Amino acid sequence: MVELEDLPSVGEKTAQKLRDAGFADMMRLATATPKELSVKVEIGEGVAAKVIEAARKAEKIDFETAFEVMERREDVGRITTGSKGLDELIGGGIETQSITEVYGEFGSGKSQISHELSVTTQLPVEEGGLEGEVVFIDTENTFRPERVEQIAAAFG
Repeated sequence: MVELEDLPSVGEKTAQKLRDAGFADMMRLATATPKELSVKVEIGEGVAAKVIEAARKAEKIDFETAFEVMERREDVGRITTGSKGLDELIGGGIETQSITEVYGEFGSGKSQISHELSVTTQLPVEEGGLEGEVVFIDTENTFRPERVEQIAAAFG
């Protein structure tokens, strides 16, 4: 574990000032702003920025700018559910690179949606799929391969 004194520009005196100001752990320090740290610990903003950056590296925290998030999201795809109405309702289909939870009462169609998605994921991109592969994790013993065959036949 990294101690405050292990950070660049932090000696015993500065480490004690950090503790006294409420920055006793790396996470608290890593999420501070240079201005906040500068004022509360009475160090220059440049030094504060270096200390914060070192704490972020020690905690393996890597913040992203909005532009970086936007660039990363360019790779997000959408998989058709097989229902135009449902696709429209959820913004164009099930989003990739995320977790989508489907919940409802017994018999409400949760397994049906899962079976459909196991087929539509494999469709060509121009048909709303991703030409992908599927792993179906069945914790309730509801997977029916014959149903998947029927759905696949309906999609051609």
